[in-house]
Formats: sequence, structure tokens, C-alpha cells
Amino acid sequence: MKRKLDQMMGDTSEQERRIKRGVHEKLQTPVRKTSWPVLFVSAAIPAIALFLFFSLNPLNQLSSDEGPGTPYDPLDDLAQISALQKKKQLSDVDYESFSSMPHYDQVDGLYYVDYERFALKGSSYAFHTVIERKKDLYDDVVYKAGDVVRTMTSTTSHLPTYSDAYYEVLAVPGDRVVLKDGQLRINGKEVNSELMKHYEAESVTIAGGYDQLLNAREYFLLNHFPANNTVQGATITPVHKIYGQVVGTATEEQSDSMYLDYLTNRMETEYTPAQTFDLYMYDKLFGSNKLPQTPEFSQISRLGELFLEASYRQVLPITDEQVEVRYEYGREGVAEQVFQMGWDPSVGRWLVED
Repeated sequence: MKRKLDQMMGDTSEQERRIKRGVHEKLQTPVRKTSWPVLFVSAAIPAIALFLFFSLNPLNQLSSDEGPGTPYDPLDDLAQISALQKKKQLSDVDYESFSSMPHYDQVDGLYYVDYERFALKGSSYAFHTVIERKKDLYDDVVYKAGDVVRTMTSTTSHLPTYSDAYYEVLAVPGDRVVLKDGQLRINGKEVNSELMKHYEAESVTIAGGYDQLLNAREYFLLNHFPANNTVQGATITPVHKIYGQVVGTATEEQSDSMYLDYLTNRMETEYTPAQTFDLYMYDKLFGSNKLPQTPEFSQISRLGELFLEASYRQVLPITDEQVEVRYEYGREGVAEQVFQMGWDPSVGRWLVED
């Protein structure tokens, strides 16, 4: 029969398969249609997630501030600070604050006296601060936050320190310093010290711009005695530009020190070679030039560092009238410094030889 129908109508196999497929599909469970509320909720989920992310994260993730910004330009502040310094209006030293510090009857070794003389209420003596040069200053963290120090004039920071100002250590090697628009943070925390309270009370502005991790020989300094209503430069200063820490006071009338003898023109004592060597450097550093000129010293470019590096120094006898002053740093690649000194009977003291 099928063969006869195929002969009459042609092959109907394909048509039959289509009919069977249609019947099968109609007998299956109908597919559920998604309603518009479900579509709305599905679309809202990513938006809600973004809203929560930005609400919980205080930083604006899409802000252009994440990229390069406007760098700090020190020129205007530098000009203003330099002008104050030249007019002696940068600092207002409270010498009375030194009255509570220890008094030194003997000043020698790594200690010396500052060249500046001052008076204290209720005393007729002439005072000087006593400064301690630190041992192993290249090998240890030798200052801590809160220490008051003296400095050499330094231009390694974009705002220099000055040798006639007292500075306070705010941060030490390994600390992260962030200073922007006068706001100072160290290791992520706002600095809350007596110095900062004094700055706020006296309307003193902190100049500078840093976001920096201090290296193994850097300290962050700020003027300890700022004049009110001034701009003060916060500076990152290498350890070899810090004269030493203020540790006490000495008086010209009561204290025994070759430095006080030098400052008061009463150098009559027979000093040791090491003392005389220090005195030569002291003479050059503070510009008094009271000692005989020595060509050897005039050719030294790092005289201040040698003065501070006294703990690395040995004085070795060669003969009864000649010694060798040798700086030994104990570090590979760092050259030793060697000087010779001889006894001059005509002047009665040791002299640095050419």
C-alpha cells in the first residue's frame, strides 16, 4: 500500500518525520516564561554590589587623584624661609628651657660646647649648651623622636636646615613621613606632640612636601624654637649633617673644657693630639680661625663629617713627637682617612702636618 502511495504521491518519509516531531513537542512540559520583576531584580544585583563597595571603601576608586598629581614646589617657601633667616626672625630660642638640663663640669671626649653664649635668669654665669657627638653614627639609629639637635647647613633636603637653629627629631630611619599642605603624618598617624601643639598655638606653618620612607641614615627635623607666625621648613637630613644632640649646659666660669678655653681665649693647657685635632676642626667649622692655618685642613672637603666621626678614630704613636690620626670605618669600600701630627716646641702644642 505504501509503495503504491509513494508511486502516486512520491516519497512522504520526510513529511511524516516532521509530523511526529511536532506531536512530540506538544506533549512536553511547557517552558516557564521569565516575568519582568525577575529581570529587574537580576539587573539590580550588580548595581547594588557597586553601591555597597563604594560606600564601604572611603577612597574614590574612579578618582583621577590616584594618578600623578601636582608636585610640591619649594621655591616660594624657600625664599620666605631664607628671608626670615637672614633677618634673624626664623627662631625664638627659649634659653630658659635649658636650665633644667644637666650641668657639665667637664666637657671632653665626644662632647663639646656650642659656640653660642647665653644667659639664664638668676645667674651671672655665661652658659653654653653641651652637644654630644654620637658613636657609630653610620651603624646604628643614634637619635630618637623628641631629641633636640644642632645641624650643619644642609641643602640635601629641598628646604635646608640652619646651623644657628635648634631642631627636633620627629622621625628616624625606617619611618614613613607624609607631609602635605602642612598636615604631617608619620607611619600613618597624625603627629600629636608638644612641638606640634606649640606650632598650632603660635600659628606656625610647616612647609614641605613628602611621601617618603626614611633610609638608614636619614632623620626628619623641624625647628624646635620657631618664631610665631612664621613658615618653618620640615627637612629630611642625613646623619652626617647633624652636629649632635643637646644633652646639657656648661658655664665659662665653672666648667673645664678646651672648647671653653678656645672661646674665651685662654688656651694655655697642653692638649693631647686627639684634643688638638678636634680643636683644629672646631676652629674651622665655626669660622673663628684662632689657630695657626694648616694647608692640610684647607684641602679637606668633609671637615664637618670628620668632626662627627670621632668614634671611628684612633690616635697611634709613631715617635715621641709624632702621631698618626687614623679613621677606620670597618666597612668594605670605605677608604680610611689618615693624618699625621707633630709636636712643635716653639708653640708648645701639637700641629697637623702637611
